[in-house]
Amino acid sequence: MRATIGILFLVSSFFCSAQISVMQEQSQHYAQFGAQSEAAWDSIRAAEGAPAVVQRTQDRGSCALTKRVYGWHPYWVGSVYNNYQWNLLSDLCYFDYTVSPTSGNNLNSSFQWSTSGAVTDAISNGVDVHICATMFSGHSSFWASSAAQQTFISNIISLLQARGGKGVNIDFEGMGASDRIPFTNFMISLSNQLHSAIPNSEVSMALYAVDWSNVFDVPALVPYVDAFIIMGYDYYWSGSTTAGPDDPLYNFQTSYNYTLTKSMTFYLSQGLPESKLLLGLPYYGREWETVSGTVPAATTGNFSVTRTFNVVQANANGYYNTTLWEPNSFSPYYVFQVGGNWRQCFINNGYSLGKRFDAVNQRGIAGIGIWALGYDDGYMDFWDKIEEKFTNCSVVPCTDTIYDMGGPLRNYYNDEDFTYTIAPSGATSLDLDFTFFNTELNYDTLWLYDGASTAAPLIGAYHGANGPGLVSSSGPALTMRFKSDGGVVNAGWYAVWNCFSDVTAPATQISVPSAWVTQNFTASFTDTDNSGGSGIEKSFYNVSDYDGTEWRANAANGFFTDDFVLLNPEWISAAGTWNVGAGVLEQSDESQSNTNIYAALTQNLSNRYLYHWQGKIEGAGNNRRAGIHFFSDDGSLANRGNSYFAWFRVDQQSLEFYKTINDVFYLQSSVPFALQPATWYDFKIFYDRILGTIEVYVNDAFIASWTDASPYAGGDYVSFRSGNCNWQVDDFRVYRSRFPSVNVSIGSPAADIRHQNPNPSTPSGSIASITKDAAGNLSPVVWQDVNVDWTAPAPAAPLEDGSGSDIDTTYNLAQLEANWGASSDQHSGLVQHFYAIGSTPGDSDVVAWTSNGLAANVTHTGLSLAPGQWYYVGVRAENGAGLISQAVVSDGQVAELSTSVQDPAAGISAGAFPNPFADRLFITLSLAREARVSAVLRDGLGRAVAVMNDMQVAPGAHTLPLQVEADLAKGLYLLQVRIDGQEFFANLAHH
Repeated sequence: MRATIGILFLVSSFFCSAQISVMQEQSQHYAQFGAQSEAAWDSIRAAEGAPAVVQRTQDRGSCALTKRVYGWHPYWVGSVYNNYQWNLLSDLCYFDYTVSPTSGNNLNSSFQWSTSGAVTDAISNGVDVHICATMFSGHSSFWASSAAQQTFISNIISLLQARGGKGVNIDFEGMGASDRIPFTNFMISLSNQLHSAIPNSEVSMALYAVDWSNVFDVPALVPYVDAFIIMGYDYYWSGSTTAGPDDPLYNFQTSYNYTLTKSMTFYLSQGLPESKLLLGLPYYGREWETVSGTVPAATTGNFSVTRTFNVVQANANGYYNTTLWEPNSFSPYYVFQVGGNWRQCFINNGYSLGKRFDAVNQRGIAGIGIWALGYDDGYMDFWDKIEEKFTNCSVVPCTDTIYDMGGPLRNYYNDEDFTYTIAPSGATSLDLDFTFFNTELNYDTLWLYDGASTAAPLIGAYHGANGPGLVSSSGPALTMRFKSDGGVVNAGWYAVWNCFSDVTAPATQISVPSAWVTQNFTASFTDTDNSGGSGIEKSFYNVSDYDGTEWRANAANGFFTDDFVLLNPEWISAAGTWNVGAGVLEQSDESQSNTNIYAALTQNLSNRYLYHWQGKIEGAGNNRRAGIHFFSDDGSLANRGNSYFAWFRVDQQSLEFYKTINDVFYLQSSVPFALQPATWYDFKIFYDRILGTIEVYVNDAFIASWTDASPYAGGDYVSFRSGNCNWQVDDFRVYRSRFPSVNVSIGSPAADIRHQNPNPSTPSGSIASITKDAAGNLSPVVWQDVNVDWTAPAPAAPLEDGSGSDIDTTYNLAQLEANWGASSDQHSGLVQHFYAIGSTPGDSDVVAWTSNGLAANVTHTGLSLAPGQWYYVGVRAENGAGLISQAVVSDGQVAELSTSVQDPAAGISAGAFPNPFADRLFITLSLAREARVSAVLRDGLGRAVAVMNDMQVAPGAHTLPLQVEADLAKGLYLLQVRIDGQEFFANLAHH
């Protein structure tokens, strides 16, 4: 249990009841001039030493704010609003409606809300506009008059309604403790009435840098007030006895410790949500006469004046030549002499203001306020810092230092409680080195997490003198949370971070079956990042097939491939003139502001999709733009129904992200991007349908991203679009995210690969892979071709017994012959034939299936054929894919014994079969020349039982039948064959 510590706050002479704010000071000063035109105000301020308004072309940047930037526009700054950077301003508050405590009406004759050009320009640029209502005295009279309060509320509602204003900012200064309850009641009444009269309107209020009298009942106000803005200035004011920074970030003096960081800590500890708190910061500084040139120095009381940033930067008087740095408060200052008297001027520059912006980010509050817009006119330093710290173009440095709210040399505060993520731009990992650490043991604690939030793994919790030392992240971010209680405070901590960046592209490899693919198969991928790199973040693949003319992909399976060999029927030209020539898709009608060619594509099969193409924008106009719609649910509509589209503007040098809802498009983000006309670029767009993040790469360099909080989860179409330009597109592919291995289907119209090789040397399938590491580096696209054949070769035909024409009988019991027509295979080619011999059709009981190479005939020797047995030859063909045709079987040949004699010298041979014979007998002849032939068959008694009469026989091989009597007795017979007078004899058996 801790002892309660009593703290006595001593009111310093720096703040007293006579203090007036810069707003009051300047309001009273310019009130003396009455109502003036903008040009007149320019002249008045110039006469007082302000630099002339620098009229210049607006720098209409495309960076989008990530914090609120709420700027007060005093009427007396004249026409400087022409130079406001509207894209870097979320809210413009017109200053001021001076509230009459007795009537509630406006006492300010210079109030020109209804005609102000600043208000008009703000609205036209999408900036919310507000009215600032001030009251510097007479509060008790106002609280006593319900009529005055109601008049004021009614007036404000009418004024806002007349110009489409967003809300009212209440700046009631000089209040004391007695005003706490009536002020709270007034704010509740104002909030209820304004919100009722104007939906989505806003009530905001100015908070004192130090609430000395406990005026603001924060818990009671929070439910009713939409935004609270700390007036983070006048910590050192015109009446201060010591010269010092108008807005010290950290303690300037140990005896007076009120600072910007303490103000934020105080109001947050009162229960103000970070989302409702803004920190007002000065675009001016203050100059005093001092007793010496040292810092700190006492003021003389003889001279004090505000100096705007542009006055100091212009340095017309030559006083502001050397900028000095006050390290305790993080404030620049100047020291010089005028008439022999010392002066000191404290005023922010771009660097110091950027450090105050860093504190806003560190505390996680909603944004900043600016007093006052136009005080920097002519200089971009502050606008640049807003863009650097509070937009989607922000760059977090690779090396920087972070402190507790006490800064480098002072103690932290009671009741600090903040979470901050350090994520340097482009970092893959970082080190955080705590060079000093000292908090209250067991109570004031720092937690560190290895990631982008407190949900990441906890590295450790540290308090007392047990600091973290050097901490290294495993990824691109570290998150810290620091919390102090309401008791003892110590010196605290500070740390330096250094990041490490991965700029090396990852690599990807593909493994598919090396042999011919005949059925669905697995493609495996190996994705690697460099040693010490950020690691693989996501990988993608595409499956394409070759239809014999061009490479395409199955859009129903979430892939798309088109090299635009021709304009395929999948593309529907809905608007514009689209043609394919020289392998490029071209839209050539530059008069069209919204062209459309679309194709169906299923886009809900993977969590992420990649759209990849080459494109070129050219033409004669000055508003040339083109891009792509994706995740569209109706490609035929003007804005493709519900979809996203990325839009590249050549003449505006920008990239725009759009979301279309019910065929109405809404600009979501615009970023600068230098795109040259008539130049080919490689475009890649990644979309995560779960997280809603769209990332755009051009020539493999990351350009920008945008995240949809309510993402489309599916789409049916993609569409190319152009406006007033010639738009050329080539090599369009759509990839899906993947795992390390995927199944690839083949063989049907619904498959990934729908075609077979058109020939053995031309693949019909191709797998493409690309991977992305956590640092955003992209690998090259890698392709792996696949040879595909799922069709067996055509069977051999015709198949004939014998070596030539088909035979039915063979007389050689040791061999069989067969021949067949050539087999064929279009896809993988013919590799070999197999043959088999069986005793029944299709059987292989005589000779098993045997390779015969590519020969189309066979003579199989070494057989022992059975006389009278029929034999059948079967043949199969095998292709390069290993597929085997159906077997073709011959009609068979019977094996028979034969008796033969020959006279090689005379070119004559003769024979007879079968032997033995039954009811048939054949004479075989082979003649080298024409001859007279006759034959007679005699029984054992020499009687002629069969005769073939003399006949003239042509050269060649012949088989001649000899008619045998059906009732011939069994036994031995003699066959006598005469050929041109030469006789041949053979003994035959009859059974």
